[in-house]
Formats: sequence, C-alpha cells, structure tokens
Amino acid sequence: MRTVVDVERFLQTAGLKFQDFGDGLFIVSEDASNLRKLAIKVEDDVVVFQLRVLDTPAPGAPGREQLFESMLRLNGAGLLHSAFALQDDGIFLQAALQLQNLDPNEMQAVLDDIGLAVSQHIPKLAGSKG
Repeated sequence: MRTVVDVERFLQTAGLKFQDFGDGLFIVSEDASNLRKLAIKVEDDVVVFQLRVLDTPAPGAPGREQLFESMLRLNGAGLLHSAFALQDDGIFLQAALQLQNLDPNEMQAVLDDIGLAVSQHIPKLAGSKG
C-alpha cells in the first residue's frame, strides 16, 4: 500500500523542486517543466493533481464559447492523463490517480501530460480568449 511518503519520494526521484505543506499537500515549483505552482494532494486513497492555467472569462466575453469548446476538444483528443476543469474564477488542469497502486511511471506520465499541455495548449487557448 502506497502512502504520502511514496508520493514525496516519487517527486524527489523525478528531480522536481517542491514544498511539502504537510497533510499530504505538495506544491511543485519547477519552471523548466512548466509545472510552476502545481498542487499535488493526497486525499484518502487518491492523489489529486491541480494546476491553475487561465482565468475564467466573464459571461458574454468575446471568445469564451470558443475557449470552452477548444478545452472540451482537448479533453477528448489532446490530453491523455489530465483534463481541463472550471472552478470559481479559474481554469485548471486536473488529474487523479489511485494511491494504492501508484507507481513512478504513472505519476511521471501525469506530470508530463500537464507540462506538455501548459507548453503547447495553454498559449493557443490564451490566444483564443479574445
């Protein structure tokens, strides 16, 4: 059975800079991999990854509908391990993995997917906001 200690060890092995805020919360601060301010939270038997990538456009803002459509299309075809989500005032990339059988390769795949989305998809999406 995996624990928070395993998640911390996986982050160290991946060579990522991060802070441990306790209670299963880690914040990655890695500019080189596009994972700046990535929150990783171990909650019960799940590891949740969350990165705020854009502000949510106001209702009626130019390009809002196109942005949301583009994110939905990327969720279906452009992202393998993560997905775009709306929360309050932000657009996030999110992923979740089961803690029980977590392995370093699986965790690295999520980190790579989010990093790739930030470098490739976010600039295009930010441009589509109008």
